[in-house]
Amino acid sequence: MKRVLGIMYKNTEIVIKNYSGLSTEEKPTNAAGGTIPNGSRWREVDTGRTYFFEKQTDSWYPFEGVATLVASHSPVVDLRALEVLEQMLISLKKIEYHLMLATDADLTNEEM
Repeated sequence: MKRVLGIMYKNTEIVIKNYSGLSTEEKPTNAAGGTIPNGSRWREVDTGRTYFFEKQTDSWYPFEGVATLVASHSPVVDLRALEVLEQMLISLKKIEYHLMLATDADLTNEEM
């Protein structure tokens, strides 16, 4: 486990599969003997519709845009972005510290 900005997280990677087929075809499910990873994508080649798989319900859900996807599912956290944000906040804290002291000293990592 690693801590970034007070948030504990475990870095795990999942392989997401991309499937395609006709809208008349039956989509694969885990109950039907498949091993479909959570978040996998099904693209209907004849209609252009996209579906995403939810492992908990073993169901495919239509993708209706980013706002719908984010509102109806758990938020996704970009861990690299959190690390960059943490570094930016540290740098801003150093700048604030030097402005408070009104010095011309160089900023170093040891000061904060």
